[in-house]
Amino acid sequence: MALSARLDGFAPAQLHGALDAGGVVKTTIMRMTLHLVAGADYPAYHQLARQTRVRKWRKDYTHLDEEKVVAALGAWLREPRTNTEIRERVGRYDGVPTDHEWHAIMFARNLLPLVQLPPAGYWRERRRPRFVVDPRPLPDPDDAATLVLERYLNAFGPASKRDVAAWAGVAQRDFAAGWERLPVVAYRDEEGEELFDLPGQPLPPASTKLPVRFLSRWDQALLAYADRDRIIPPELAPLKLTLSGDQTVTVDGRVAASWKLERATRRVKVAIEPHTDIRRSAHAQIRAEAKRTARFMEPAAARFEVVGLS
Repeated sequence: MALSARLDGFAPAQLHGALDAGGVVKTTIMRMTLHLVAGADYPAYHQLARQTRVRKWRKDYTHLDEEKVVAALGAWLREPRTNTEIRERVGRYDGVPTDHEWHAIMFARNLLPLVQLPPAGYWRERRRPRFVVDPRPLPDPDDAATLVLERYLNAFGPASKRDVAAWAGVAQRDFAAGWERLPVVAYRDEEGEELFDLPGQPLPPASTKLPVRFLSRWDQALLAYADRDRIIPPELAPLKLTLSGDQTVTVDGRVAASWKLERATRRVKVAIEPHTDIRRSAHAQIRAEAKRTARFMEPAAARFEVVGLS
């Protein structure tokens, strides 16, 4: 869904092929949440994201030999394993808490680059995933921080150091080497906060017309900044849209509504729930984008309807 909102002509089969070939992997990285990530970049993302967590792992399990645990679990996880199997295997280590089903999973994920095997990541795939260790070597932590920072600024700059750390779910110090190594240009926002970007990146004027977009649940654009006022108006903060995972509609680059699909036999309804006063001149574009999104999600439907706009 997120790719459909960004790429003209995108089809799920393209993603399936990339997953099968290893060009894209599905895994848990930033903020301990599931992502699809370029296979070549995944080792860097894992290395960066694990830094804060592995520091805690080492405090919690001082009685364990980390090198031996990594070697033993890594060898075992060369074969596909389910979460249930991982829990049973990790539960053999002394001191692993058993009061929550995810403690054992995090024990393994914090140490090892675990990815989900296809068909995990396929459109509407619901089967329980199997996990293996990604065979690519992990880069040095400083190299990892530099690559991930460059990827972030390419996508979301100008941004603050606080923004990138919040997006990645790590400490600001974990990006220190990246900030030292990358050439950046600096700006000031309306509040005087310093923002950074890569040299030569476009900086469109404030008058730039932005298209309506239907965003997926927990879309990266909503989570890219510590100060989410940049895309979510302050008056919508009580709705906690980034916690509820509502699918959102942006108008003029800011969240203005939520949306959901209501399916029936051969008919699809897109229900819009406005959260702000949406200018009437945007209604036609919202309806058009709603129908385009619905056709992508339900290509076999014969009829599409949009409701919720006055």
